[in-house]
Amino acid sequence: MIGPWDVIVLVYVLGVAYQAPRVLKRWALITSCEPIQLCDACRDERRQVMHDADQWEVLGVFGSALMVMLEAAAWYLKPLVPASRKALGKELLPRCSKGTCLAHTGKAAA
Repeated sequence: MIGPWDVIVLVYVLGVAYQAPRVLKRWALITSCEPIQLCDACRDERRQVMHDADQWEVLGVFGSALMVMLEAAAWYLKPLVPASRKALGKELLPRCSKGTCLAHTGKAAA
């Protein structure tokens, strides 16, 4: 018999499985570009990803996989970040400029 906790765990696991490839794709885009070609938000995200990768490097291949899984596991918290920053009186995090950012378009600058 499937209980309510089983349903919650299933939804959570499906969310992590859905987010993991998206995290990998995003990180591949921002880490393959030169920082000067990125918008401020993507440059900050790139810096943070590179810093985290340096910390997880101790575990070798498992460190990279664990880093991706931890990032994907926080999928349900993403919508709460702007509201919590606003409630704490902090500045909102910068957002990608999308149209002009090389990490969003995936095309080389002309």
